[in-house]
Amino acid sequence: MVPLIDVNCRIGRGPADREDGVKNNAELLSLMDRFHVKKAAVYHSAALYSDAELGNRLLTEETQDNARFAPQWAVQPALWESFQTYRLLSDMKTNDVRSVRCFPKQYGHSLKRYACEQLLDALSECRVPVFIGLDQLSSWDALYELCADYPRNRFVLCAPGYRCLRYLIPILESCPNLSAETSNLLIHDGLTCFCRHGLGGRLLFGSGIPESSLAAAASQLLLSDLSDAEKRRIASDNAEELFAEVSL
Repeated sequence: MVPLIDVNCRIGRGPADREDGVKNNAELLSLMDRFHVKKAAVYHSAALYSDAELGNRLLTEETQDNARFAPQWAVQPALWESFQTYRLLSDMKTNDVRSVRCFPKQYGHSLKRYACEQLLDALSECRVPVFIGLDQLSSWDALYELCADYPRNRFVLCAPGYRCLRYLIPILESCPNLSAETSNLLIHDGLTCFCRHGLGGRLLFGSGIPESSLAAAASQLLLSDLSDAEKRRIASDNAEELFAEVSL
């Protein structure tokens, strides 16, 4: 079995989680064992549904004793005393946080330079990758503009959907700073097509837990017609390279 690194995983109970979904970290670790997931980049439900600082604090408390969880903090642009960039980076270093996630739609802020220049420029200096779900963007054009406005940042698009190719492929080809995770990239022979056209290095394995199924995500990759080397690249190599670049 090819070992996996899951880059799109949420812990903590949300307001509308699936009844048959993962209930706690112990259940998540058991599921990871079953599908040979050696590590998961995780963010907290409280960061999405309540408050970024609360979610980040809970995430740190709930993951600090398990090296298989890579904490992924939620970030937003500074406003007065909150989320000052220098303090954020210092705290990330202390807690070995090597990736962040943006929720501009949920939090109600712009990603344009007038709002996010200081935050995203600082993250780019440290090579910290920024994860963002398609549901947090107003359009595919907004994704292109984000990558073009901040060419030194590394962005990872989460949950691009199954009807995305005519939008996603031109943006990937135009923006070398963008990658995509695979949780709901449910396109027939899609992973094989990405690799055949030289884009296998831009895909990162993700499950989308708890909204999506780890079994489905793993099966799509591991049962594909890709070579073992191509499977390993998507399963873990690309993620390891992305996180290894971080220098806080």
